[in-house]
Amino acid sequence: MDVRARLSWIVAAVEIASFSLLFLLIRQKVVADTAGVLLVFALPVAFGLHVIEEFIFPGGFISWDNLFRPMYTNTPASYYVKVNAFPSTAALLVALGAFDYRGNYSVFGIRGWLAFVTFMAWNAFFHLRGAFHTRKYSPGMGTGLLLLIPLMIASYIHFKSSGVIDDLSMVLCAAVALTIQPILDFIKRAGLKRHA
Repeated sequence: MDVRARLSWIVAAVEIASFSLLFLLIRQKVVADTAGVLLVFALPVAFGLHVIEEFIFPGGFISWDNLFRPMYTNTPASYYVKVNAFPSTAALLVALGAFDYRGNYSVFGIRGWLAFVTFMAWNAFFHLRGAFHTRKYSPGMGTGLLLLIPLMIASYIHFKSSGVIDDLSMVLCAAVALTIQPILDFIKRAGLKRHA
């Protein structure tokens, strides 16, 4: 089974679960803040669409990535499945963890979710930088710029204005998000050296 087929099944399952849970949580009024619930569950949906753009339609991310980062040309296809299946599932889990199910947001859960949405938005800048470098469209850039960055901005504005998070939390969420990609890059380099 190739990357497209594997990711299609994973993304479809996460999207269906996201919409089902969103409907259930809004209908049951788990949190009175309907706009916040929509923002929280927009993350797994937006990330699923991002993966679809990268690998399914129009696809071509692996070829583009090999052009942009030739040092990773020998990356096995299974790596791309793992590195997208895990955050797809994690996006749904952090969305669920954002609530304490007593009518409030979980103090740590919403901050973890905000760090995750910030990390996903920063991924759009990776695509943008790569597109400028290669002078070719980066699969994933469209959803990154049109969905993930606006989702991050709207989330910071909404949750700050509604008093759910404070300034220090916003700075810490952004700081945590900015450390994730260098850690993932280090793990990838280390893993490729072991297989070389």
